[in-house]
Amino acid sequence: MNAQLDGLETLCKALRLNALSPTQFLHELPQGLSPLEILSRFLDLQHRSKQAQASAARIKKARFPRIKTFDEYDFSLQEGVSAEQMKRLCDFIWLEQAFNIMILGAPGVGKSHLATAIGVAAAKAGYHVSFVTLENLIHLLKTSDISTTSRKRLKVINRANLVILDEVGFMPVSKTEANLLFSFVSSCYEQKSLIVTSNKGFDDWADFLGDSVIATAILDRLIYKCEIFNLSGDGYRIKHRKTIL
Repeated sequence: MNAQLDGLETLCKALRLNALSPTQFLHELPQGLSPLEILSRFLDLQHRSKQAQASAARIKKARFPRIKTFDEYDFSLQEGVSAEQMKRLCDFIWLEQAFNIMILGAPGVGKSHLATAIGVAAAKAGYHVSFVTLENLIHLLKTSDISTTSRKRLKVINRANLVILDEVGFMPVSKTEANLLFSFVSSCYEQKSLIVTSNKGFDDWADFLGDSVIATAILDRLIYKCEIFNLSGDGYRIKHRKTIL
């Protein structure tokens, strides 16, 4: 029996079935199960373990600045979005159809929180996600010709099913940088989904991009197939600020 278990242990390691060793699995198994039930339970355990590992790897690869969930967001403070709307988005039909999402609002109302929560849910559902701020994206685009690191990061972003472009409009950009952003958005157009967070209304995009024509062209591609959420009210972080005791 020990020789058989040792053989199973070796075989499971070779197949990378490492969720639970055969010895431990059999030790914890209820009595009276048929061989088919035992095999089914063991394979189901291993399958769920591999799914969890793959999900964790996708979340890590997305480079979220921090992990956020919908449960941590206080929807009672917002009239511009509801928990039901966020739950509906998690069927990811919109992502399959390369629709975009834009989350607009003043600083501190939870735009990045909601975008990240959607991204985390998408990664858990099996989609490849990349999170990047506009400032960082422009840096990658400007240095891709001279930096191997930038090229590798852009390659990951371009292969993602969903790109979260955060903090659009917080800093003005040059005309050259606006052109780079236009090229990036155009490359994503109807090929992948973008979630864009911005503190600027559409009328203000020409100002921070420095060119009304480029602003119109970028917005035209972003909102053609898009769901838009306008968050309002007091800053979310101010409402939930922590005080020193």
